[in-house]
Amino acid sequence: MPHLRIEYSTNIAGRFDPAAVLTATTDALVASGVFAPADAIKARLFPVEHFRVGSGADHGFIHAGLALLSGRDSATKQRLTAALVEAIAPLVAPGPQVVQITSEARDMDRDTYSKRLIPGA
Repeated sequence: MPHLRIEYSTNIAGRFDPAAVLTATTDALVASGVFAPADAIKARLFPVEHFRVGSGADHGFIHAGLALLSGRDSATKQRLTAALVEAIAPLVAPGPQVVQITSEARDMDRDTYSKRLIPGA
């Protein structure tokens, strides 16, 4: 916990470094002080090949969906989503398409979330 799923439109794939986006967003979540231990954060990045933005404009997007265990207040969620957008924005190079960078926080039901750690060797 938490789970960070970042989707991006493939028409902007060459305008950012995926590893840098994962590092910057994870670092932003760690810096928030909301999550301990930091190793509990799980982040992944997914390209979206088939998409449409609005009326079909040649725009691109990056969307960071943050799933959190239930119980956090709206102000904390807003601070986290704003930090994710701010972490991603400087990593996107200028290009021909407008890029919409968005983020949302959703609750995972604490009562039904399950987790088990398998120790490393």
